[in-house]
Amino acid sequence: MTSTCVKVYLCSNPEDSVVERRFLRKIVFPKLRDHCRRTHGLDFRVIDPYEGADSESWPTQKERLQLIKECGESSPGPFFVGLVGEQYGDVCLPEQVESTEFLKLLQVCEDEGLSSKILENCYRRDENTIPPSFSLLTQPGPEVAVDDWNDALAKGKKILHDVVMQCVQRGDIDSEKAQKYFMSGLENDICFALEGRLFADIKRCVCYVNTPAKESNETNNEKESLADPQAPSVRLKRLCDDFLPYMVRTHKALVYTTTDYDGQQSYAEDLGHQLYSDLKKLIDRSVVKEKAQAQAQDSFSQQRDLCQIFSSLYRIKRDEVTHVRAFLEKDTTFPFILTGGPCTGKSVFLAHCADQIKMWMKDQDPVVIVEFTNFNSSLKQTLSSICHQLTLSYNQPLSFCPKGIYELKEMFNNLLTAISLSSNPLILIIDGLDQTLNTNEPLDVTWLPKTLPLNVKLFMSCSPTKARFLSALKTHYPELSVFHELKPIESKSCNQMLTTLLLESNKRITSGQQIYVNQVFKKCTLPLFVELLHRQLCHWSSDLEITSDTLIPGVHTNIGRFLDRLEEKHGRLLVSRTLQYLTLSRHGLTEAELTDILSCDDDILGAFFPVDKGVPYNLRVPEVIVERLLLDLKGFLMPRNILGTKTLFFVCRHFNLVIFKRYLSSNEQEEKHSFMANYFSGQWACGTAKALSTTASPNKDLKIYIDRQVPGQPWMFRPIPSTHSTAGSSDISHPNVRKLQELPFHLTLSGNTEELGHMMLSYEFLNAMLQAMSPEELVFWLEKTSQKVLPRQLRLLNSILKTPTCWTKDCIAEFALIMQAKLIPFVNVFPELKEFFSQASHDGNIRSSGMNMILFPTPSVPATRWAPPEVEEYPIVKAAVSQFGSAVVIQAIGSAWVWNGSDSEGFRFCPPSELKFANVACSEHVFMLSTQDGQLLLWDVNAPSHLQEVQTRQTEQSQNPIEAILESSGKIYGFTKGSSCIRVFHKGIEVVPLQCTSGVMCLSCFGDGHMICCGQNEGTVCIYDSQTGRCLSSFTCSTGISLFDLTFPQNEETIACVDSTGSVFLWDLKMVTNPLLIKESLSCTKGEMLSTDYSDDHLLICKRHQIKIIAGCLLDVEDKFNAPRGKTFVQALLDPVTHFILALMKDCPFLLVWNWVSGQCVLNVDIGSTQTFKLKKSMDFPYLTAVTSIGIVNWDMDLISLAASTPKSGKKVMTIVVEKYGEHFYTSDGSEWVWRWKVLDGKPESHLFHLGPVESMALSVDGVQFVTIASGDIYVWNTNTNENIHRICGSQATWVLLTPKGSIAVSLSKKGLSRVWNLCSGHVVCCIYHHLKDAVISPESTFLLGINQGDLLAISLWSGYISKKFSGSDWSEVVAFHPMSDHTDYVIVITISGALYSWKMTEETICHQFQFPESFQHPPQSLRLSSDGRYGILSVTESKIHILDVYHGKLCSLNTEGPVFQLYLDICRKYAVYICSTSKRCQSYSCDLHNMLILVAIRVTDGKRVGKFYLNKTPSALSFSEDLCVYIGFEDGSIGVYAISDTESESVSRPKCEILEPMCPFDEPVVWSPLENPDLIWDVAPALL
Repeated sequence: MTSTCVKVYLCSNPEDSVVERRFLRKIVFPKLRDHCRRTHGLDFRVIDPYEGADSESWPTQKERLQLIKECGESSPGPFFVGLVGEQYGDVCLPEQVESTEFLKLLQVCEDEGLSSKILENCYRRDENTIPPSFSLLTQPGPEVAVDDWNDALAKGKKILHDVVMQCVQRGDIDSEKAQKYFMSGLENDICFALEGRLFADIKRCVCYVNTPAKESNETNNEKESLADPQAPSVRLKRLCDDFLPYMVRTHKALVYTTTDYDGQQSYAEDLGHQLYSDLKKLIDRSVVKEKAQAQAQDSFSQQRDLCQIFSSLYRIKRDEVTHVRAFLEKDTTFPFILTGGPCTGKSVFLAHCADQIKMWMKDQDPVVIVEFTNFNSSLKQTLSSICHQLTLSYNQPLSFCPKGIYELKEMFNNLLTAISLSSNPLILIIDGLDQTLNTNEPLDVTWLPKTLPLNVKLFMSCSPTKARFLSALKTHYPELSVFHELKPIESKSCNQMLTTLLLESNKRITSGQQIYVNQVFKKCTLPLFVELLHRQLCHWSSDLEITSDTLIPGVHTNIGRFLDRLEEKHGRLLVSRTLQYLTLSRHGLTEAELTDILSCDDDILGAFFPVDKGVPYNLRVPEVIVERLLLDLKGFLMPRNILGTKTLFFVCRHFNLVIFKRYLSSNEQEEKHSFMANYFSGQWACGTAKALSTTASPNKDLKIYIDRQVPGQPWMFRPIPSTHSTAGSSDISHPNVRKLQELPFHLTLSGNTEELGHMMLSYEFLNAMLQAMSPEELVFWLEKTSQKVLPRQLRLLNSILKTPTCWTKDCIAEFALIMQAKLIPFVNVFPELKEFFSQASHDGNIRSSGMNMILFPTPSVPATRWAPPEVEEYPIVKAAVSQFGSAVVIQAIGSAWVWNGSDSEGFRFCPPSELKFANVACSEHVFMLSTQDGQLLLWDVNAPSHLQEVQTRQTEQSQNPIEAILESSGKIYGFTKGSSCIRVFHKGIEVVPLQCTSGVMCLSCFGDGHMICCGQNEGTVCIYDSQTGRCLSSFTCSTGISLFDLTFPQNEETIACVDSTGSVFLWDLKMVTNPLLIKESLSCTKGEMLSTDYSDDHLLICKRHQIKIIAGCLLDVEDKFNAPRGKTFVQALLDPVTHFILALMKDCPFLLVWNWVSGQCVLNVDIGSTQTFKLKKSMDFPYLTAVTSIGIVNWDMDLISLAASTPKSGKKVMTIVVEKYGEHFYTSDGSEWVWRWKVLDGKPESHLFHLGPVESMALSVDGVQFVTIASGDIYVWNTNTNENIHRICGSQATWVLLTPKGSIAVSLSKKGLSRVWNLCSGHVVCCIYHHLKDAVISPESTFLLGINQGDLLAISLWSGYISKKFSGSDWSEVVAFHPMSDHTDYVIVITISGALYSWKMTEETICHQFQFPESFQHPPQSLRLSSDGRYGILSVTESKIHILDVYHGKLCSLNTEGPVFQLYLDICRKYAVYICSTSKRCQSYSCDLHNMLILVAIRVTDGKRVGKFYLNKTPSALSFSEDLCVYIGFEDGSIGVYAISDTESESVSRPKCEILEPMCPFDEPVVWSPLENPDLIWDVAPALL
């Protein structure tokens, strides 16, 4: 497994390296960690064994060597740094000496007359070591003082030194073997790190030697060498002058030597710079940054690593392996389900089998997929991981779209079907699935195939303690041969395993101790118990007295004993907090994170506060303290791969159970989750000091602020600019996956919903999630958080993120722009979204886009959609939706499904027997389901896991199905329409019913639920006391027709009764026993009643052909709306805030929204089905739910209102005319209306009405005169007075041109002659008898220019005759031209031969400017020149725009974002805008993101993109104004205005406007009325020339 942490062991002599190590810790190592995190996505740790202030806590010699070994094995880059100074350091006593050698040393002591008692007191014989040895006592007994013990050790060192020297001289001990008695910790560590290592490992080490000047010490060293060849100074000289240079010569070891420094601080600083440079180079060179992988690929490696971890723990051969091999050889269609109690080793066994299957079936080349789940996983996550692995393994199409649980279940089965055709068999192993299931929902294992393809083998595990899951499996797979028990291990195997473990630790036990081990194995033979017992026996010495109480069977008890020993060695506080943080993390913690968190823990850090020194500026828990604890936990706590990061986790979940019980109360859990959330949010990072309350100060309440040197926690890591070119480094940013994994989890469990909601709306969080290729994880957190805080805002985000069928990398790169297009219209509804755009703008993703939306078109209304599986085959036939949004639907097959109303998930009711449901009804939060055989069941939203069977009374009425229910005062009232009996249920038991005089049609309640109103089929209402069942009163409506609904308009003091014809009766209920009729409103029309809705003191009555609005108290009919001809309504509702009517129509796939005031249909919302039969408004939030035959659709009604309030004509915009200064613009859609808009308000200011469809529009430069053509008549409008000053008949004009000066107009006709006329008077100046193609007026208002039969004509506007002509036998046919506004005498002309000319009309001179190359397609499709004539667009071919630089005579082709639409292309000044589709496609043609059109602005001078904006609708017209605003009309009649801001050239159209308020439905634009009759009539024109 690739390591994700550079771990370096810092070797030094602690006595003379204090200054250097302090400087490195405070300055250099934090910089290296930052570099690793930013550049490589790795962490960086330095293990300094002498970092702790207390020398008693320093690691032993054996532990130091373990630390070096661990660093060498786990670090992907450098792992060892040696600092050699002027001092050699203290000699270390050997921790273990073989018995024969030690006894020899004792004998020499006696021979030399030395006392051996000191050595005997320091060492103790232990026969349990291999070989038998004398072990150094780690600490004296309580009767020996610490100072006395230290003196004894010092004397022991001296005696050993002399004795060993004597033994070497006598030849009793080999010289090499004697070195361990003379070596200091410094030399011992360096030799261990460098000697005998591979060349590649030595290249990962670096040493720095700082020696004094040779002259000063040379004489002393020679003398000391003669006196004692093992003296410290002599050994230091050999180390520096012999060993290290030898390593440089032979292995090219990296060793730096310096001499003669003036001070330690100066040396420390220079050392720091050099070490930073060296380690940085080693890291960059050694670390190979793997290509960014998708989450699916990472989940593959993650599960593979877990399999290797569990497989490595397989130590006892199990007979069940033969059963597995036999199962693999059989042609069976059933799974292999492994059962076994807790700690029996199911995961280890399955991992071992997975590891061996490739060898067992090597001839068949099987694909082995493993999935190990845990209690933090969900079924959805498990299925997603399995599907991704299957997709990759069998080269199936890979999609990164978020999928719901039912889509995943369907995908899983589809993949198995596809795999059945493969020649490579599939071995699928799922372990621990019983630990993931949500106990709040009914169990559903139907997604598991009952019969498997022959080439698919499925293995699963299950514990008998999970009785519900095991029972569900046995129901699903009734064959007993499917289940295989993992039997207990024999005690003999346990002993063999224990012996092997002890041998690996170079330990054994005595025969007497073995007796007690054999006894305990008779009581417990679990593999984990053997592992725990091994840890305990490793601490046994041969002289330890063992009793029958020493060993206790049981896993949890021995885990507790193991933790006791850890607490004894490392301290209870450190052990408890470490285990708390590891256990409470979602996916474990990295080693570096663990040290960070412990350093932020005041209780932990306080133990390392320097009492005898000044207050430090920064302080951390020493890495070595944490590393020593982790070494002792190794084997139980292991690293695993989570999204490319190695985190620590307990391989056995029983450790977590014990830790929770031992260290974590519920209050502590929430507190620690909050603490960890603060860490992952970066609250104490980047030099932010955290207060430390310490008892070291006289004032115990004094808070000292200390920097804990915690690294930053950005959402995205961005490399430092100077490192971009470094070999092996990544030049792109990468997401902080650890923060993404942990922070939402801890915020949720800490109860910090405010911060959680704020984070979910954060652009940085959303973008980082997608950059990590985790759209499903993002959807999961949005759905989960929406149930706690900001439900509407997060559901909006969720619905937008789930709309596309894929989130590919190119879409993720454009995430900010995509969300900008989809979210900006809704900022007024949800102001919290402003922070999203603020962050995106600050990050540069929106600001750099160079395009802002000033006016948004009608937005698409996002929806939350849900559908049960197989709904196309088995549609929904019955449904009930509660006022709180939950829904229960019944499919045609009889299955019942629940949707909770808040996310995309749901679940199926799985009753004990396979029941077929027939109907469902709901009231408040209670649903009553009836089966096809008459059985009744209750389901409460507040108790989702419980489906309660109702005890019914066997009566005649019980045979009738219940069609509607009412929940009141703890009782449920159910009835069948037309039946006179109301059935009553209390606590799941049917009680005495209520008997009415006639058939019941509707029920309602009031008086806090104590009174029940029953509407009957003869117009009678009976009021019952819900407690006693007594009828209090009754009254009858005058029509005597059956009642349809009962509502309470005014505080339950009145009741409105609606009968089946739509008549309304208002009764006074102040005296319940004597109701009085207040008023009635009789319906004048017949027709079937469909629905009623009461809101904001208005009653809506919906019939098949008409909707009626009635004032609640006055019963006055305020409005009526008839259904379109040939159409009928299904249901209608009132929006109480905006006065919109929302209606369903039969066979219509849209939800129709009517403006109550104007009576117009203002919006069509896509439902996705023509079979919609129910609409329901929620009570808590403004949600609207529609139930269709194929699923449920849910909208936020405020978003519907916003979309409905957005002004639009309802027909596609055909023409847009913009004022020169951009204050107003005009649009036409081919109808009789022209809309005049005010840009800053974003609303239509006026409607210009015409007596016929508008065909053409023109606006004078000053914006005062506006000319339109409708049905052949010319209308002249004065925009200042809002008047139609002329209406001219008989013009036969099809379009009109206005001179730049604005006083003269030219009406052009295809059939008759064209006329030049005065705008003010309407009088004709002259007539033009030539038909001109592409006619325009010259900039000086002198000529009308146009093409006639291949010639370019300039016709005088005063005479109507040809004044100039670009023609002749020498010239080719003219195909395009454009007058230059800045040079009014010149016209640019292009001929069919590909020549470009400049024609000076005043002098009638022609200059050949440019000849298009033969490869260029000419004639051009169109010629669009900028206003200054500098640049022009010639043509478009696929994804290229051909630009002409007129002044320089250059032709260039610019690549576009995708295929360009020819109609939506324009140029202004040095900018061109176009609309194109994306060039990137996904596998699904229905993908929302890849089907979006893009508005792009480019700078034609260099071809660079200035800005882009995604369009959510289909455009129909485009106009590009001189103030760099793009006006786009859409097919639904709405308008979008987009401003270009080119920050590089300081060309800015206008400041970014605030989001505009939606238009009030009561606001109506001013209507400009036309003249009733034409005031001018022109004669019919003769034919054109």
